[in-house]
Amino acid sequence: MNNLADHLLNEPAKEGLAAPREAPFLELPPPLEEPPAQRPGRARYWIAAAVLAAAGAAAFFTWRSLARQPEPAYSLVTVNRGNISKTITATGKVQAVVTVQVGTQVSGTVSELHADFNDHVRAGEVIARLDPSQFQAQYNQAVANLHSAQARVETARGGITSADAAVQAAQANVERAGSVVSDAQVTYNRTNLLMEAQAVPRQQLDSAKAALAQAVAQKAQAVAQTNQAKAQAASARAQLEQAQADVKQADAAAAAAKVNLDRCVIRAPIDGVVISRNVDVGQTVAASLQSPTLFLIANDLTHMQVLADVDEADVGQLRPGDKVTFTVDAFPRDTFSGKISSVRLAPQVVQNVTTYTAVIDVENPDLKLKPGMTANVTATVDSRQNVLLIPNGALRFHPEGAATAGASRAPVVWKQAAGALQPVHLRLGLTDGVSTEVLAGDLQQGSRIAVPLIAREQASRGASNPLYPMRGGRH
Repeated sequence: MNNLADHLLNEPAKEGLAAPREAPFLELPPPLEEPPAQRPGRARYWIAAAVLAAAGAAAFFTWRSLARQPEPAYSLVTVNRGNISKTITATGKVQAVVTVQVGTQVSGTVSELHADFNDHVRAGEVIARLDPSQFQAQYNQAVANLHSAQARVETARGGITSADAAVQAAQANVERAGSVVSDAQVTYNRTNLLMEAQAVPRQQLDSAKAALAQAVAQKAQAVAQTNQAKAQAASARAQLEQAQADVKQADAAAAAAKVNLDRCVIRAPIDGVVISRNVDVGQTVAASLQSPTLFLIANDLTHMQVLADVDEADVGQLRPGDKVTFTVDAFPRDTFSGKISSVRLAPQVVQNVTTYTAVIDVENPDLKLKPGMTANVTATVDSRQNVLLIPNGALRFHPEGAATAGASRAPVVWKQAAGALQPVHLRLGLTDGVSTEVLAGDLQQGSRIAVPLIAREQASRGASNPLYPMRGGRH
């Protein structure tokens, strides 16, 4: 730059151009000598050398990275002893052992309420009333009909007495007519004898014969009257039976009206706690096709049960008497225990998923558990103590390029021995999905076995399992 300035200042003005004016206030430093190293030819040489050096370094590091041995696709873990248990998980609902829905069999308007949520009630205690006006009127009408029927019974009894008297009078007329017939027969016989002896005229015989016929007719009339009286007596007795049946019918109607009247008073069917109230004073309830639910009463909240939905794949492992534990969201730090009382046979199918209901009995002395809570249930179906355990990932590992060891179908793991991996055939026992019990095989506590790196990474995140070391380099 300095050379260019000197050139511009010292060069004479070209034709048609004026020379620049000197600036007395600007002083330029004297030009420096150009060092030999920065001459144009040698600068290009050094630039080329730097590029070649950088390319060589890049090639060297690329060769080193390509020549590096690949990391093994497995990691080693130590076989240890521990406890293992097989569990089944399910969800269910907490509910009271006995829960009764209190309804009404009659329709009406709620006039009184004597129980509310969480109230303790005793069996037979009045908890609500319906307006009884209509049912009271129906009962009074039924009672009046009963009294009318009873009066008809008394009338029928009087008719029977009268009919019996008429029968007796008719029978007396039959007897009197019979005596008249006998007397007329004697008179006729005597007159006939006298007529044969020509002691009496023929006319007298005809009169005796007419008197006999009249007496026979009167007797027949008396007999007919007797039969009629007996029929009337039978009719009177039938009327009595009808009246007595009417009394029974009226009595039943009165009893039904009394029952409906009594049903206006709602009583607690059991001892327990009111956990639900569905009506208010002034509300009309209609008992048409089914009884409306007014209250829900739980018998004893110190004894609860959990209805757990168990998958069909796990239900075969549960037995009555098995102990289970569960938690509820309301008390996440508390673990509750219970016992399976039964496994119901009725399947529940929801979206092609089949489950069965396991009934779990639970003690609830401090009343922490409330009806309707969701329980996360864990059932221990088997357990082992102080057994040799291997991670399940070791059973899935097979070295690349290694031939299948033998034709046996026994499970195989790969154990480190003499700096190499050797197959070990095992006989396995219980598994919890993460670890498996070793029953037989050439493994001891402290043996080192191979697992896939993915399984190792997953196991490292679950550092609480004693089988797996903490995350780190190759072991």
